[in-house]
Order: sequence, then structure tokens, then C-alpha cells
Amino acid sequence: MKKILFAIACLFVVSGTMFAQRGNNQRTPEENATRMTERMKTELNLTPEQIAPVDSINLVFAKAQAKLMEKANGDFASVREDMQKLNALRIEAYEKVLTDEQIIAYKKMMADRMRNRGQGDRSNRPERNPQQ
Repeated sequence: MKKILFAIACLFVVSGTMFAQRGNNQRTPEENATRMTERMKTELNLTPEQIAPVDSINLVFAKAQAKLMEKANGDFASVREDMQKLNALRIEAYEKVLTDEQIIAYKKMMADRMRNRGQGDRSNRPERNPQQ
């Protein structure tokens, strides 16, 4: 019985270590591109004809972004300008596929995302009262 419990405990430790090494937010460029395409499909109401080109654009730029992040090696300020240029190129690519209304909605979606970045789920946090 002790051997079985020890084996189960070892499995938990090994699986926990593997999960911790990957991190919560460390997805592959392919996973990032797929997530972005899915989000754009629903939020921008992409037509079936737009999905494949948008997915290709997302994959190319997700790979380029991953290279920049690797190059940054933790110093994200060093690649900020390159990242801004990359995002401008991405919008240019989208403009060839998306309608004007979809481009506006995409820019709004990204602005909302930047505004909400780092806030996480605050539903279980106590409210702060600035008057106290």
C-alpha cells in the first residue's frame, strides 16, 4: 500500500513540475494563432472566405512575435519598437482581407485587450474603498 501511495505521489510531483516549467501563459505560436483566429471569428463575424487568410496571417505574425520575445530574453522594452512595427504590418495584412468595419472592430478589440491586460479575474477580490 505504501508503494502505491508513493508512486502516486511521485506522479503528482512529476506532472506538477512539467506543468510549472511550461507556465500558464506559454503557448506555442500555433496555439496563439489558432486562439486569435477563433476570437476574431466570433468577435468580427468573419466570413468562411476570410477564415483561412486570417489564420495564415495570425500564424506568420505569431511566429514572428515569438522570435521577438525570445530575442528580448526578459527585456521587453528592447523589442517594443519592433513589436509595434510588427503590429502595424499585421494590420496592413488584415486590411487586405477584412472589411473597414471589421478593421475598426479589430482595433477596438485590441485596445480593450491592452486596457485590461494584467487585471485578471477580480471577481473574488474584496472591493477597495478609497474613502477609508
